[in-house]
Amino acid sequence: MIARKVSLAFFSNVGTTGLGYISLFFVARYMGPEALGIIAFALAYVGIFRSFSDLGFGSAHVKRVSEGKDFGVCNGTYFSAKMLLTLSMSVIVLATVLIPKAFGHSSFVSREHELVLYVMLLSTIIGNASMMINITFGARKETAKQSIPLIVGKVVEVSGKVIVAVVGLGVVMLAGASLISAVVILFCFIYLFRGYPVAKPTKEYLKSYAKFALPVVVIAFLTDITHNMDKVMIQFFWTTSDVGFYSAAQQISFALSYITIASTTLIFPTISAYHSQNKVGSIRSLSNRAERYLSMVFSPALIFILILARPICTVLLGAGFAQSAPLLVILVAVVFVNGTTAPYTQQIGGTNHIFLAAKISVVIFVLDAILNVIFIPREFMGLRLLGMGGIGAAVSTLISISVGAVLFRFYAYKITGSKPNPRVLRQITAAAIMGVFLFSFSRFVSNINLLHLVAAGISGVVLYTLSLVVLGEFDRKDASFFFKILNPLEMKRYASAEISREYADTCD
Repeated sequence: MIARKVSLAFFSNVGTTGLGYISLFFVARYMGPEALGIIAFALAYVGIFRSFSDLGFGSAHVKRVSEGKDFGVCNGTYFSAKMLLTLSMSVIVLATVLIPKAFGHSSFVSREHELVLYVMLLSTIIGNASMMINITFGARKETAKQSIPLIVGKVVEVSGKVIVAVVGLGVVMLAGASLISAVVILFCFIYLFRGYPVAKPTKEYLKSYAKFALPVVVIAFLTDITHNMDKVMIQFFWTTSDVGFYSAAQQISFALSYITIASTTLIFPTISAYHSQNKVGSIRSLSNRAERYLSMVFSPALIFILILARPICTVLLGAGFAQSAPLLVILVAVVFVNGTTAPYTQQIGGTNHIFLAAKISVVIFVLDAILNVIFIPREFMGLRLLGMGGIGAAVSTLISISVGAVLFRFYAYKITGSKPNPRVLRQITAAAIMGVFLFSFSRFVSNINLLHLVAAGISGVVLYTLSLVVLGEFDRKDASFFFKILNPLEMKRYASAEISREYADTCD
């Protein structure tokens, strides 16, 4: 059942990503890197403060619900806290913009940047209301109810962005498409949430949530800064177009990151439940299997993008985005390291070692911040620095994430005895064999187009799978596993059953 839920979550994310590529294609070609840069900067600026709208209560909600606490009181506690925290975040963001203006200072590059920021802030506020329900569904592992509203909203957003790009309505209206999408998503979530209990929060539950959330605050705060600081720094030290090139590469790599998101949203509550039942062996087994299957998907994707990054960028975005190619390679490597480490990362929080997770997050953040300051600007506070721009930001992220991966794996071993899955080496070998073929292909075909990329992808996957079989890393059991989770009829049956089912005290 977990595999089917992960499959549904992954394919819904891939579906929304595919739709996102449609809008990215039109915006990149009709509006250029500057429009992408303005939107990315606004999202990153708001994103830096996003942790103030949660302060760890979302993770606490998943934890307490998965432990079997009173569901209605849990909802009332989380919803009340989330609404107050979202209001505080909005005030903080607006204060950082309006207070400098009151003293005659301009905080942004242009008026257009500022207007887009206001629109994206409003979208974030509405999105937080949706997130309250989304996280609640996630805590109960109701994947279909999490996924359907996001797909509907993405269709609305992409349609709006394509129209704005083609007609030439400007970047503020481009941000407006995201706002309309956020409203649609919220109404869908509210509809699916009908019948679910929401009870008055209690002092006991508030203390319980706060106790778990306190160290998570550090993790969330540092994670949000780390994920968004790069784009803000590129904007202030380089240009809006540079932000656009960096953002475009990030959006392409998001397809892989959604595999991690789909799995961790289910792995964390499952590990949490196993921990509450003292099933350490089950935690080790789940993490081991999850790493193997995540790596089995990530390895060929990493090699494919490593070899064909330039044509991928030029085909999807246009010839003007060729400089996004090296950024894409590094950012996909980040996704690979982060994704294959995810099962062990989730162990730290799922086994109640939240303060340890916070300490590791501090190490990652401090390292990333230092490297960003050294790598991105040409000059800072009178010191001449490396001036690598977007490349520097990507390299900083890769180094800091890799150090964090080592620490998370080390402490997962100390806590549960979990070791890295050695079978991953076979998958990397098979991916390398595929890489030799793709490299030869790239040298043989001088002008690669979309059909070439599709043919190379299909051929590469076939060769990779055959290599796995020869290496003894793919058998009938694995084929059956992937067939079951990829079977559209099974996913449709599961999704239909969950969507049509209203609230029940227990949920599979």
